[in-house]
Amino acid sequence: MLSIWRAAVEQFRKGENFALAAILSVRGSSPRHVGTRFLVRQDGSIVGTIGGGLFEASVQRFAASALESGTSHRAFFSFTGRDAQSTDMICGGEADVLVEFVNSADRVKEEIFSRLEAISRDKTSGYLFTSIPIPEGGEDSAPVQHLLIDDSGRRVGGFSGDDAAVRAMPQSRLLKPSQLLEVSGLDSPVFLEWLHPTGSAYIFGAGHVGVCVAHLAAYVDFKVVVLDDRAEFANAERIPSADEVVVVDSFVKALGNLAIDEDSYVVIVTRGHAHDKTVLAQALKSKAGYIGMIGSRRKTNLIYQALLTEGFSREDLQRVRAPIGLPIGGETPQEIGVSIIAEMIQIRNRKERIQNLNV
Repeated sequence: MLSIWRAAVEQFRKGENFALAAILSVRGSSPRHVGTRFLVRQDGSIVGTIGGGLFEASVQRFAASALESGTSHRAFFSFTGRDAQSTDMICGGEADVLVEFVNSADRVKEEIFSRLEAISRDKTSGYLFTSIPIPEGGEDSAPVQHLLIDDSGRRVGGFSGDDAAVRAMPQSRLLKPSQLLEVSGLDSPVFLEWLHPTGSAYIFGAGHVGVCVAHLAAYVDFKVVVLDDRAEFANAERIPSADEVVVVDSFVKALGNLAIDEDSYVVIVTRGHAHDKTVLAQALKSKAGYIGMIGSRRKTNLIYQALLTEGFSREDLQRVRAPIGLPIGGETPQEIGVSIIAEMIQIRNRKERIQNLNV
């Protein structure tokens, strides 16, 4: 979403109105998930995608209408047959979409979008509430309004009844990233989005593979921390895409000061077996949701045997993905990096699907 928020901030800077399309809900199959957005400028150019094909083209026409009329729209799409195939909704599907007209002179929304850009850029967290005073499939409405609450509790914007919306927010850790809320006492539904980092990648080893993994992880929106005991390798100039580069005294206590939790991805790609084992032993004592280690099966087995003698169980070792990455047959650092990131994305997407099913 960073590119969307950046484009919005740029539109405010230029003084040019724009439209934002957001998927509010889907039924059946869909090429993109709830909360996906794209931005449409006055010249018809777009930033982002909600899936392409006929679906996106139809939404883009609604966006052009919103820009022309200066009003927001809520559109309901149902696809079957050939239309479904053209939208990747192979078995048919339905989508509820908000097309929001944004006036570049609206100083409150400018502040909200500036904060959204900063939250996405800095990989912090918050909640965005959007009041949708538009009947499903209708156009006659009051303006769309937002309330943004960042991780410090600071509030930007607001709308009538927003306190009731905040009280109605699900408190479960398994909060869906995006969902429509029907709030008692409010005539309009509220679209709630949980803004949060999509996983933190802790990469141990700043060699060729580590640098490739760092670059790709940043590209797909992981928070990236690279650690190594060699300052000539671990530096921001060499790994500009990382959010943080740490030079450790040694790998012996490398995880000691890190906030490793279920959303953490530990990537072990150091320069030697001994260092890999040292990091792995610490990672197995953490709550990391993903632990991957580079190396051949022979090397992996040797490390496993050593850890078993140190008191780790076979159940502990089953948490480790080694050799790390999906088996795509890659050999170069770049190819190995792709295989590792592909596996991390697979795990991340699986976790998000489980979250949605359990809410």
